[in-house]
Amino acid sequence: MVKRDDGRARRLPRPEERPLDDGVRYGPETWREIDGIAFCHWDRWLLRLALAEPRGLDAIAREFRTRAASQRVSREAAEAMLAQVVDLRARLARLARTPEEVLDAEERASGWLLKKAWKRVWHDGPNRRTDAMRNTPRRRLWAHALRGNWARFPVSPARFEPELRRVVGDHAYYDYRATDLVARLLEGQVDLLGAMAASDLERLALHRAAMTVILEMMNRVDDSLADMSEVFAASERAYLTLARDHAGLDGILRDLLELAVWEDYGLLRGIGAFLGALQEEHADLAVRELSGIIAELRRERLDDQLSRALMLRKAVLAPWG
Repeated sequence: MVKRDDGRARRLPRPEERPLDDGVRYGPETWREIDGIAFCHWDRWLLRLALAEPRGLDAIAREFRTRAASQRVSREAAEAMLAQVVDLRARLARLARTPEEVLDAEERASGWLLKKAWKRVWHDGPNRRTDAMRNTPRRRLWAHALRGNWARFPVSPARFEPELRRVVGDHAYYDYRATDLVARLLEGQVDLLGAMAASDLERLALHRAAMTVILEMMNRVDDSLADMSEVFAASERAYLTLARDHAGLDGILRDLLELAVWEDYGLLRGIGAFLGALQEEHADLAVRELSGIIAELRRERLDDQLSRALMLRKAVLAPWG
């Protein structure tokens, strides 16, 4: 009789579980549709992970918020995954279903799916993205701060943006020597268009367009000599002077406050003095606009921008005790 090696028997690998997919899944592909609402494979993986967490999707969302606030991991990737969780929860709410009810019995029991979900969600990151991942609250609010209020202006800055953008281009990177040249060309174009403007409202729109064009190109210029920053500062000074006389017009203050909240390069330097010098009726309007901005930032838990918004409110209220 052959003596049995119990230790070796215990070490024998278990048979592999049957994969539930018949090929590679990147995440954004449609996995299932329920009552006209589509779910992708990112949703499937998140739902399977949620079953392994006592607090379900809440625990996953909390972990991604922690990662987004950490300096050790990519904030952008964590916020993209968090946006997918939020979007998934909204779709579950519309269907009035739980994760258990969306997954089938085989998926709920599958260790293979759990391992795959763990790897894709916690380790691989969102390499292939859904619309929700691409349109995070940070990206959406930043885009709105750049030009989302322009349609409310008496003269839209969009009228001047193409002419300014033709000067700076859309894709090239400029070293410090080229940055000096492009800054001079842009400054000349702003001066030319300003001289041709028929009214202060047109000049207001021109300088607002210049500010957005410069902000969008700051990550592709070497501005170590502050050439582009000086062009921005000139447009900011002109803009704030004009905006002071038109602060009561629809959209002007809201646009400026959003821009001040989201501008990350430290270029918008005159906003504190501008807000502190507002007339009382315009100060009241600024406080009302900031209340909406602050509420949205709190809801989205964008703490850095929330801190800026609170500082702006202090600047508005300072002269009034």
